[in-house]
Amino acid sequence: MFDHLSVGVRDLAAARRFYDAFFAPLGSANAWAAEAELAYGPGGTSRQFFLYPVTGDQVHGLGTHIAFSADSRAAVDAAYAAALAHGATTIRAAGLHPDVAPDYYGAVVLDPDGNKLEIVADTMH
Repeated sequence: MFDHLSVGVRDLAAARRFYDAFFAPLGSANAWAAEAELAYGPGGTSRQFFLYPVTGDQVHGLGTHIAFSADSRAAVDAAYAAALAHGATTIRAAGLHPDVAPDYYGAVVLDPDGNKLEIVADTMH
């Protein structure tokens, strides 16, 4: 559970295209946009996940790992496909991964800025 998260990105416009597509299957959308920041949340109404532009040695996202809940395995699959279509790199393909937990169904990708994103629909939580 979290209150909000912030992640630095190199190109805010490109990040918006990526995250608009990534969050759509998960029921979240852009909730606020400003020149130097974006925020996403469930239904596009709350601000829980923020993106802000960084340059050069300010990039902090490389060690980031954020896990997002999905309502179903189909939502995991859709978010994973959207992420790949918008420049993500696969770390763990969408599917069952009993090496993580018996009922774990999820995926892990790196977004275009190297942030590690997990999408999970399972019974381990």
